[in-house]
Amino acid sequence: MIKTLHNSLMEEEYCMTRNTNLDFQAISLELSSSIIKMNPGLIADVSSGKIERIVLEKEIIKLIDNKRYKVQRDIMIKEIMNYMFGYGILQYYIENENITDIDGTRYNYFMIKENGIKKKIDIKFSTEEEFDKFCRLIIIRNGGIINENDSHARVSDENYRLRINVAINPRNITGPSLTIRKHRRTAYSLEELSDKDMFDKKVEKILVNIANSNSRIIFSGKGAAGKTTLLRAFIKKINESERILVCESDAEIYPESKNFISQRIKKDCYGGRKLELKDLLKDGLTMSLDGYCVGELVGEETWDFLKAGYTDHKIIGTLHAISAEDSLYRLLMLIENSIVGLSENTVKKVIANSLDIIVYLKNFEVQEIIKVNRYSNEKRVFEIDYLYKKKIRNNERNLAYEN
Repeated sequence: MIKTLHNSLMEEEYCMTRNTNLDFQAISLELSSSIIKMNPGLIADVSSGKIERIVLEKEIIKLIDNKRYKVQRDIMIKEIMNYMFGYGILQYYIENENITDIDGTRYNYFMIKENGIKKKIDIKFSTEEEFDKFCRLIIIRNGGIINENDSHARVSDENYRLRINVAINPRNITGPSLTIRKHRRTAYSLEELSDKDMFDKKVEKILVNIANSNSRIIFSGKGAAGKTTLLRAFIKKINESERILVCESDAEIYPESKNFISQRIKKDCYGGRKLELKDLLKDGLTMSLDGYCVGELVGEETWDFLKAGYTDHKIIGTLHAISAEDSLYRLLMLIENSIVGLSENTVKKVIANSLDIIVYLKNFEVQEIIKVNRYSNEKRVFEIDYLYKKKIRNNERNLAYEN
């Protein structure tokens, strides 16, 4: 039982235990819901450490007194705290290092990805309403906003290294949905990823050589292909004398080397000046940096990212694309709203001159590595060389470059 400053205020009539006929869990959920509705900012501040937990405990006591519940306060406070700052029936899966993804598409339908394999798990919330409250809570306590007007939110839980996506009604017609992506506390090394068959030793040597050079690189593939996992391992090989700025929408990379500076955007809901990825990249130009790392290229920041590479800074990022070569055209799609006044040929030249290497992954395996040479005006194509391309038919790997 936890000890709090309010113990001296306890009265005999409140000193009832869980052995009474009160529905203890129902009361705990009701009080939690009231606090979430009335004071979501307090939950976020307690979760982030800005405010001590005793402040929230006092609010819980007020609610217990106002509703005249005859329950033992310390036990009730502990129940509510566990509910608000834990993950309930998902806690085991959150703590399991072998699980990388947890997806709930209904209150009673959950999938996980364990050791790269997707599987259904036999858990469920009691009702859709309970699942909705749970989804709202984990967004609120991690500093996000979610309601009927803003019915989708994405946040990070930096304590557990999670990226969390939630959507509720009216955006979701089928009820609340929850997507959790987990990142290891300690990033894999390239050697460990080689042992896990993401690539062989020859590809590992190529990646080490690229990391030790001034090459500008993008890791591409679809969601959950292993892009961020490989990026985190790759940056561990970068020389510690290089100052690299990491720019993210939500924390995912967690660089372990002290020569990295991590920054993230600031959304409208936090007040003050809104900061987007493109702002972080532009501001970084005044910081005498050697390079930039962007967790995920999704929009206008792509143009600023490429311009940093065009000025001979090292750039590292991830991108959704269907192949290494198609990544170049995917970049063109992302920057089409940022290039007013420039011809398509000029933009393609900038792309080709801003990048050196693209690594394409699929199903947690490196499929292709290309070197971008230039854009040919005459042929109207990007001229590339394959440093590595996996042979599809016989599952062998073909290396064109090993030094």
